[in-house]
Amino acid sequence: MKNLLLYSIVLLSIAYSKPKFSDQQIAAMTPQYFKRNHTAPKLTGLKIYTDKGDRIYAVEIIADRNRSSEDLSFAVSALANMGQYAKKPFKKYVVTMHYNVRGKSSDICNANARCTADYMIRKQVTYDYWYKKCITFETN
Repeated sequence: MKNLLLYSIVLLSIAYSKPKFSDQQIAAMTPQYFKRNHTAPKLTGLKIYTDKGDRIYAVEIIADRNRSSEDLSFAVSALANMGQYAKKPFKKYVVTMHYNVRGKSSDICNANARCTADYMIRKQVTYDYWYKKCITFETN
């Protein structure tokens, strides 16, 4: 009986803990995350790096100008979902959206990682709060 209880506790703790992956493993899994969804934007670049002490997880995508909001949402959601499994937490997610439109510059979205996870994964903040307080845009 005692062994059964101990065995049950071990199984439950394993079942509820998230696996943690290295940056190389996260980078290797990210393209598959994009490929498995047929509506996902095309992933053209991926980089995990540190800038001024902040860990950054960045992707570049080809966005459809008619679906740019959906493409951005998918990419940021992908970073948040993959980022939660990193051994070392990320501080910021960056999505660079390139367009197949002549003369249109790239848009860059910078998202606070914790706040983005609060919205997309933990559902603790609203879309309006996330959009106003957690992300910024710039044009390249």
